Amino acid sequence: MIYQRQFSLGQNKNLASATDALGRLRANPANAVAVMALYEACDRELQEVAVRYFGKNQLGKKAVLNLLVAVVSRAWSYDPQSMSASEWVSRMADAEARKLREPLDANRQHSPRLPRAV
Repeated sequence: MIYQRQFSLGQNKNLASATDALGRLRANPANAVAVMALYEACDRELQEVAVRYFGKNQLGKKAVLNLLVAVVSRAWSYDPQSMSASEWVSRMADAEARKLREPLDANRQHSPRLPRAV
């Protein structure tokens, strides 16, 4: 029971730091400290999306950084009243991953070894 409480407190801390980081990025999109804070708070969400679309490989690892850049560039549109920060990050990352995945799927006939999006 204690472990469950510690886990939920850790999740709440990440949620608060993600919300804070997005707020700081809305005010100043060039805030590198806020970018790092967002990554630390939402790395799991970004990695889950990357693995879903690109697999657990080098391509998936590289995709995480691209997804982070896309999320940071859209931070101005985050509305904390509409949804949680982690849900917003997941949705933005998912939309970007779909865009990144399209050219790979178009070229799939030439390289059948590329992982399929799930």
